[in-house]
Amino acid sequence: MVEKILMPPTLDKVIVALCADYSRRAEAIEKREIPFNVLMEYRFLNYRMLDAAMEIAGGRDALAFITEIAERRGNVQSSLYLSETLYKTRKKEIKVNIAKRLSMF
Repeated sequence: MVEKILMPPTLDKVIVALCADYSRRAEAIEKREIPFNVLMEYRFLNYRMLDAAMEIAGGRDALAFITEIAERRGNVQSSLYLSETLYKTRKKEIKVNIAKRLSMF
């Protein structure tokens, strides 16, 4: 069942920005050339975001949804093969779940 939650526009923009920065943080985690406390924060953010997306979309599509949220890509340009209704519903649920997992909502 879809939660009837209206996300404030500013929070939506924060979630989109965090998704857009996901790959940069993942690369920095891999290289380990950053201070330890920053590394731990990056791991925390990426883990929570990916876990939130996996909870809704499953392991196969979670990273694709994070990328599509970041790029503000719609169903027509999507790499996922879902109906428009299901795509929009899952995308919204993932955004809300990411906000919840990061204690923003």
